[in-house]
Amino acid sequence: MAKLEINLPELADTMLALCESTRSVAESAQKSDSTLPDPEQICEGLSRFADIIRHIDQQPGATDEQLDASDATSEYKELSDYGLDLLNQLGDWCDQLELTETRAALDEVIVTLGVWAARHLGPLHTIEPIVDALSKVANSSTDPVFLAELSHVYREIADAVAPVIKQDIDKSEPGRPWRILNLNYAIVSTRSHQPEIMEPAFAQLLIRLPEDAAGFFTEGMEQMEVIGYPDHVRRVMEKYFELTNNPTLH
Repeated sequence: MAKLEINLPELADTMLALCESTRSVAESAQKSDSTLPDPEQICEGLSRFADIIRHIDQQPGATDEQLDASDATSEYKELSDYGLDLLNQLGDWCDQLELTETRAALDEVIVTLGVWAARHLGPLHTIEPIVDALSKVANSSTDPVFLAELSHVYREIADAVAPVIKQDIDKSEPGRPWRILNLNYAIVSTRSHQPEIMEPAFAQLLIRLPEDAAGFFTEGMEQMEVIGYPDHVRRVMEKYFELTNNPTLH
């Protein structure tokens, strides 16, 4: 997925189709008492967003102009924030209506949009929907080849996160998206069974979450025994376990 090719018109069509099918089910289920945003308004917003990204596909570089010209997006500093917020609202409807397959397809759309935004829209400020979607996509597969591809997406997203989030000043919330993103990046890289993918993920973990590193690699060594990882995977995990858990000799 490091070389994931993104077709914006196709992405726009997919998100609109998912929104329409969800809206239809919501209406049939008579969820008028729901506290969630009106699905009709979500679809209208996604329709505007789809028009914007289709325009961007035809005229690259028009993102700022399109965002400024749209009253619907005036409260958002970033175009990606606008789209991700709408998709996140749609995901809440999928969860409430128990639309498992639609939710899974929506998670893939969120991941794809996140990659596109990382490449073309600058630093990512809204990452929680992407982190959650990535986690679900990763948990849906045990195929090391697929997980190797997904680890590249994790790296691309993590590298594109806004500096203010990367500073990770407030560490009081263990479930903060930046922490989960980097821990999951390391986990998915391990499940790829490829040392050349594990090494950069583990190195970044040391830099970005130094307070979590020792515990992560301790648990990682335990999983080596439980799951029975191949020796070449075990050696990489053992290297970082010894690096973070052996006290410095004086």
